[in-house]
Amino acid sequence: MTRGRTVGELAEATGLSVRVLRHWDERGVVSPSRTPAGHRLYGADDVVRLHRAITLRALGLPLDRVAALLNGTDPDPAATLRAHLAGVDADLRRRRTVRDRLAEVLADTGDDVLSTVLREMTMIGSYVHGYHETEATRLRDQAATLADLLHDGVTFPDGAHVLEPGCGVGAQTVVLAARSPGARFTSIDLTETQVAAARARVEAAGLADRVDVRAGDVHAPPVPPGSVDHVVVFFLLEHLPRPEEALVALRQVLRPGGTITVVEGDHGATSFHPDSDDARAVIACQEVLQRQAGGDAGIGRRLHPLLAAAGFDDVAVVPRTAHAHAGRPDLADSLVRRTFTPMVAGVREPALAAGLITSERFDAGVRDLLRTTEPGGTFSYTFFRATGTRAASTSTTPTNPGRA
Repeated sequence: MTRGRTVGELAEATGLSVRVLRHWDERGVVSPSRTPAGHRLYGADDVVRLHRAITLRALGLPLDRVAALLNGTDPDPAATLRAHLAGVDADLRRRRTVRDRLAEVLADTGDDVLSTVLREMTMIGSYVHGYHETEATRLRDQAATLADLLHDGVTFPDGAHVLEPGCGVGAQTVVLAARSPGARFTSIDLTETQVAAARARVEAAGLADRVDVRAGDVHAPPVPPGSVDHVVVFFLLEHLPRPEEALVALRQVLRPGGTITVVEGDHGATSFHPDSDDARAVIACQEVLQRQAGGDAGIGRRLHPLLAAAGFDDVAVVPRTAHAHAGRPDLADSLVRRTFTPMVAGVREPALAAGLITSERFDAGVRDLLRTTEPGGTFSYTFFRATGTRAASTSTTPTNPGRA
């Protein structure tokens, strides 16, 4: 009968450190038996389990997920692995964006390479607005402010299955679900903290029985091909380096005859009085940083060609303009003070770090934006709402490769 292997012997055999093996024991990944003296002793089954754990860790799975898979307590291992694959794909896309942008910047730098990289890549791969509570509040205010403007006519029939990618904190989710009380929703987001926030918001609104909030990637939605009746996208494409790839993936999960609705903004469609060069410089900072992060703050004007190129039919785009003035002090407060200005003001620190603007000019620009809410001021912003359908055929990919 073999006596088993000590932690030191197994560390030498596997290349893992003794500290790692002890940590894995504490986390329930591989917990060997103990000698009367309290020393770890790994039997044959423990060694087999350890090698399986090493395999799963090499895939990038976190320790708690590895333990659940090996313990048989994960309710759906296949779904777990598919979700992990989607995360790996997302990371590869992010790395490709970083690599391509860095190569582009380095090919066009002068003598001060570091300063150029810092200026041009401050927000690369980041969500330009951040994930702090202030941003979550702004998103909720934005959804409430623009509900009638952007959601008018966006309803789905009873029994319909609606996919909402990029649900964020669930601000738009609860509005969508409330306006279609007979539809069921699958709302996904790539960030676990956002998923948790959205799930809590859905539960607080009493909608959890028909709104399934889960982690998922818009490029690989966690639903079968051809299984969704409608897709609705709010303010997501503006943050994606390759929005056309996301639209192709969304078209594939739509059933033949299914529809897509996309709502995006366009900073280029902003106008205000009194006009201010400083205010426009602040808006430009947000546009530049969003572009560095891989997005496009002016994507609203591109929605028609993007949907058409992804293979959607019957594409239509309608502009929706919010105009705040003295006769609408409520809109001036909600749109300018609590939605738009906090959004652009939120990039102050990265804008200064990138050398895009001075602190004095940035602060003056924010003050001038807020000035538009005072007597005599006006502020306008145009959103774009696009719709399209997937042709009633059995193919899950565009029939014209050039449109994919």
